[in-house]
Amino acid sequence: MVRANGSYPLCPGFKSLHRHHPLLKRFRRDLKELPLAGGQRLLLAVSGGGDSVGMLALFLSARPRPDLALGLAHVHHNLRAEEADRDQEFVRRLAETLGLSCASVTLRGKPAPAQSWEEWAREGRYAALESMRERGRWDWLATAHTGDDQAETVLLRIHRGTGLQGLAAIRPVVGRVLRPVLKFSGPELREAAAACGLSYIEDSSNRDRRFLRNRLRLDVMPVLEASMPGFTRRLSALARLAAEAGPGSNPLEFADLSAGTLYYRCDALAALPRGEGLEALRQGLALVRGHLRSIGERHLRALWALREARPGATVALPGGWAGVREEAGIRLRALSAGRTRS
Repeated sequence: MVRANGSYPLCPGFKSLHRHHPLLKRFRRDLKELPLAGGQRLLLAVSGGGDSVGMLALFLSARPRPDLALGLAHVHHNLRAEEADRDQEFVRRLAETLGLSCASVTLRGKPAPAQSWEEWAREGRYAALESMRERGRWDWLATAHTGDDQAETVLLRIHRGTGLQGLAAIRPVVGRVLRPVLKFSGPELREAAAACGLSYIEDSSNRDRRFLRNRLRLDVMPVLEASMPGFTRRLSALARLAAEAGPGSNPLEFADLSAGTLYYRCDALAALPRGEGLEALRQGLALVRGHLRSIGERHLRALWALREARPGATVALPGGWAGVREEAGIRLRALSAGRTRS
């Protein structure tokens, strides 16, 4: 169900989804759970792929309920040569066709020692998107993470070792970043794009099996879904339940934050059940580092064991961080300022 071409006054030439289209009805319902209000300015992160173009199609179809000013943002990762140039030009032309503003940033540099290309690209992408949001004075940034991405992230975190809060995986709201299509699948977003007459392009690196997430997406998830229909959707629902369970204990109840380090008193940790202690350490790491990437269960267990270690004992952590046993406690700190990427 689509409206006739050219009938959409807010975006000439765009074939909006009919107001009763099931995808649009679901999208409008999901938007009510986000802190978006009419009259605000929303920057959409668009790679040119089917997921982000489908998100754009849904937002354009939803207007004017809510009535949002929309713009596009694109990050050129400088990793795929001509193909990345093609993606950037595709998004620029898409914005021009739809009468929308478009900002773009090209990443420079390379990963730090012990940092993967994936981690470097992710951190650079979010930094670039945030800079574009701030420069353009946009109220929010929206990324096109899907329920498929959510399910994959839950499994990856289980593999790495995670707690209950880690199962929340990709949260719908983090700072000024929104994930409005977390309840949609990739095929549903591509359906929305096609129904609105919007083409999209594919990133060849998404089929590169050297990356664990790609192997999970291409080889593992289809088998799980075929054997247990609805498995992907239920994993995504599990993440929502974990997020709704709340953040758990406040790490600052048991620790002191000072000068970029976090100090846990061993007597305070000893008074906690092991599970709560591990969760307090996990949340403390997230607080002081700014994220939990590359932190697994083995790191938390090693930090927990420092309670009974001698002063001076150290646990090395990813990203140039460490847990150090002091006289009466454990301190989480960066080994050197130059290696910190929080």
